Amino acid sequence: MKILIVTTFGFDPAFPSRPEQLQARALVRHGYQVVAHEYFDRRYPGQSTRHEWLPDGIPVHRARPYGFFAPESLLRLLVAERPDIIHLQHMRNLLSFQTVVAARRLGIPTVLTVNGLLHDADLVVDRERPLESPLRYDNLLTTPGRLLRSLARGAYPRRAFRNYLIHAPLLMVDRVISLAHGERDLLARIGIDPGIISVLPPSVDMHGYDPSIVTQPDPARPMVLFIGQLVPRKGFDILARAMPAVVRAVPGVRFVFVSFNRAGEAELRRIVESGGVAQNFELRGQVNEAEKLRLLREAAVVAAPSRYEGFGIPLIEALLAGTPVVTTDVIACNEVIEHERTGLLAPYGDHEALAAAIVRLIQNRDLARTCVEAGRREVLARYSADSLVAGLERVYRQLV
Repeated sequence: MKILIVTTFGFDPAFPSRPEQLQARALVRHGYQVVAHEYFDRRYPGQSTRHEWLPDGIPVHRARPYGFFAPESLLRLLVAERPDIIHLQHMRNLLSFQTVVAARRLGIPTVLTVNGLLHDADLVVDRERPLESPLRYDNLLTTPGRLLRSLARGAYPRRAFRNYLIHAPLLMVDRVISLAHGERDLLARIGIDPGIISVLPPSVDMHGYDPSIVTQPDPARPMVLFIGQLVPRKGFDILARAMPAVVRAVPGVRFVFVSFNRAGEAELRRIVESGGVAQNFELRGQVNEAEKLRLLREAAVVAAPSRYEGFGIPLIEALLAGTPVVTTDVIACNEVIEHERTGLLAPYGDHEALAAAIVRLIQNRDLARTCVEAGRREVLARYSADSLVAGLERVYRQLV
C-alpha cells in the first residue's frame, strides 16, 4: 500500500522525532511505501531543499504554497504519486483543501490527524489559555453555507475564505484521527460525524531510553525539571509561583527550566526574584537529545503544569527515563497520566496544589517509583511504533 503524508513542516531532517517522521518510518518498517509532501520555505534550512530522501527511503517533496494553492504538489498528486491513501497532518495545513478536493475526484480515501485542536485561533479566544473561555464552535466555517452566511453578516472576505479553506477539510475527509479522547468530543461538537473519528495517539521516539539504566536523584539537591516553551500555555509561570512553597519544604531543591523559546523569560525571572528563590533557579536554552535524556534521568520530578496540551510527549519521555511526573488535570495530560497511578495531577492553574504534589513525589520515593513503573509499562504498550501502525492499519483497511 502506498501512503502519501501531506503536512506543514514535519519532515525537517533536523527534528527526526516529529510525529510525521515517526509515523512514516514505522509504516515503512512494516512494508508500506511512504511519500511526503510539505511546505517549501527558504527561511528555514529544513524546508529549503525541494526534494530529498530521508532515512528509511522516504522521499520528501516540498512545494511553495501560494495562499491555499501549491501547483507543484497538486501536479505530483495528479500525475506522479497516485497513492492508495492520503494522510493529512494538522488542521491548519495550507495544502489540505486542494489535496482533499483532488483526492475526492480521484477516488482516493483521505485521513486527517488533528494535532492540537485548541491551538486554532478561530476556535479559541486565547490560544495560550484556550480552556478559560467558551469555545467558538459557530465561528468555524466548515461548509459553503456557513461561509455565505458569514459574508452576508459583513465578515471580512479574506479572513472568511481563509477560515473556510482551513476548516472545510474537516467535513470532507473520510476519517478524522484525534490524539485524545477529550478532543474527540470537541470534534464531534464541531459537526464531524462521531462514527468517522478515531482516537489514536502518536508514537514516541523511544531510542536511547534504556529501562535498565536508573539514575538516582541527589537527595541533598533534588532537581525539579521543566522542559518546554516559556509561553503561558506551558504554565511556566505556575511552576515559578510554586517554587517558594517547595523550597520551604525541601530547602536544597533545584529548579531547572529548559526552553528553546524564551519569550517569557523576563516574567519568569521576575516571579522567581519576587518569590526569593533565585538561588534555587537555573534557566537553560535548547539542549540536544543526549543532554535532555541526562537531565530527565537526574531529575527527581518533571513538572509540566500546562494549561493545554495537544498530546503530552514530555510526560511520556519523562516516564521512559524513569522520572515521576506532575502535570495538570486537562485534556491530553490527564489521558497520559492517571492520578496516583502513573503520576500526579494538579488542578488547573493551582500553584499551591502543584507545589504540594512536587514535594510529595520528592519526599515519598516509594510513590515516585510506583508511578514510574506503572507509567513506563503503559507508555511501552500504548505509544510504541507498533501500536501506532496497528491503529493506522485498522483505519486504512476500512477505507481501501
